[in-house]
Amino acid sequence: NEDIRNIERVRQEVGMVFQHFNLFPHLTVLQNCTLAPIWVRKMPKKEAEDLALHYLERVRIAEHAQKFPG
Repeated sequence: NEDIRNIERVRQEVGMVFQHFNLFPHLTVLQNCTLAPIWVRKMPKKEAEDLALHYLERVRIAEHAQKFPG
């Protein structure tokens, strides 16, 4: 049982996955991955890029980081 009275803290831990999602075609894979952490969480760009690359490596697509979707 977790205390959920601090709603802002709870919101920081909640994510959303859309069934039909679109990547921004004018942004690279890495830029698409870092957009939300930078804008929503106010994460420094370098930290967001490091985190995104970590996850791209985990799903074995890090070599596509500088490519555009499609």
